[in-house]
Amino acid sequence: MAVSRPGIRDVARLAGVSVGTVSKVFNPSGAVTIRMTEATRQRVLDAAEQLHYTPNYGATLLRGQSSRTIGFSLSLPAEVGAMYMSDYPREILNGLGRAAEAGNYQVLLIHGGDYRNYMDIERIDALVILGFRVINNARQADMLETFQRFNRRQYPYVVINNACDALPIPSINLDNRHGMELVAGLIRRKGYASVGFVGELTANPQRHHLDRENMLREALRGSSTDCDPKYSLNGTVHGAPDLPRVGLYSHADGMEAVRLLHSRGTLPRCLVCGNDHIAQGVICAAAQLGLRIPEELAVIGFDDLAYSRFFNPPLTTVCQPFEEIGRLAYEFVIRKLAEPEYFAQVEIKPTLIERSTT
Repeated sequence: MAVSRPGIRDVARLAGVSVGTVSKVFNPSGAVTIRMTEATRQRVLDAAEQLHYTPNYGATLLRGQSSRTIGFSLSLPAEVGAMYMSDYPREILNGLGRAAEAGNYQVLLIHGGDYRNYMDIERIDALVILGFRVINNARQADMLETFQRFNRRQYPYVVINNACDALPIPSINLDNRHGMELVAGLIRRKGYASVGFVGELTANPQRHHLDRENMLREALRGSSTDCDPKYSLNGTVHGAPDLPRVGLYSHADGMEAVRLLHSRGTLPRCLVCGNDHIAQGVICAAAQLGLRIPEELAVIGFDDLAYSRFFNPPLTTVCQPFEEIGRLAYEFVIRKLAEPEYFAQVEIKPTLIERSTT
């Protein structure tokens, strides 16, 4: 005799709530859950977990039928305060979207809310999460619990450019150390006497930028290049202001950093930037100050966004293969759908694109 699948009434009975309450918990729209206490919501989730209850999305989807949809989340919980589709996620989405279309899948853009709902109700077959890793995330514990839940249920998901120290999670990451070693090699070849790093001028910057600054110093250790911290501005150290920003991106970081370093007399011969947005701000501020690039100030970015070759002058930068990353994310979750036990942490080596700013 076949074992019956637990239903919404079973969850309601175990949690001691109404069927309507259970329905609200598993609705992916945040608006329907705002009048429910967190204790009630958690009681329903715990009951569903105990019963291995996974409701299907919508009356039009037959039980067990694939939605042929892959979710793409712009950020980890609480990492970005407002939806902001910059070039970085858009280029990854291009790669994911093309691969999904070729495989007869569609992509659902997700921002905010609880990722678990989309997976639990089978609104999506798999989830790709873009990670940013800010220094302080108020919802770090929630994020960890979500990953634990996904792992327990063997959900097909992958996180791009993020690592979780407390838990192994499926991920596709860029080898930042290799990127900084390439940059250091270029600086050595050019013989720049001094180098600094410009990241986000905010009290809660991305960990990637701090990692890249430290890796750059390590890669230049023993060289004749002066890497004194006075040449760098990353976070709000050394008197840097906490600049307002949209999402996690700001050209103003680069502009303000150059102005501050120039006014203090600590502008180095070369500035390495946390991303191409910051590098564009550096180039703009240098032009306003009458500094010649690269004759007086060399500039190196990170990302190789589509328009970086059209800067004036064109930007030397570390290239992240965004569309390849999106394609690999698609291939990962499709394999996970076919092989629930599959797990991998992929690391991609970037390349250095040398143009006219060095």
